Amino acid sequence: MEKEADLQNMEKTGAFAGLYHVLDGLIAPLDPNSAKNLHLKELYERIKMLLEKEEKCEVILATGATTEGDMTALYIDRILAPLQKLHAGLKISRLGRGLSLGSELEYADEVTLKNALTNRK
Repeated sequence: MEKEADLQNMEKTGAFAGLYHVLDGLIAPLDPNSAKNLHLKELYERIKMLLEKEEKCEVILATGATTEGDMTALYIDRILAPLQKLHAGLKISRLGRGLSLGSELEYADEVTLKNALTNRK
């Protein structure tokens, strides 16, 4: 998650009973040093330790649907790729995207509709 407020919102849902990791920010496309300020080493080590104890582990990349959020999720996915090669039980996923509750199709943009179709249940 990007920030502590995201964690609090997720906790309110009661829909997730796992561990959280707060990055304290996102990667900024125009700031080449922004990744250094995130807790990415800690995330990698934490996942590595969990995989030593557990057979299966899922990392849900809970970043926003923004350029920065997508870039950060992709970066984390690449960081965790070596662990995924070593441990078949490591699954990396993203939060679903699509239409908001109560929205109408005629007002939805092309990207939102595409995401809704791609992430349908």
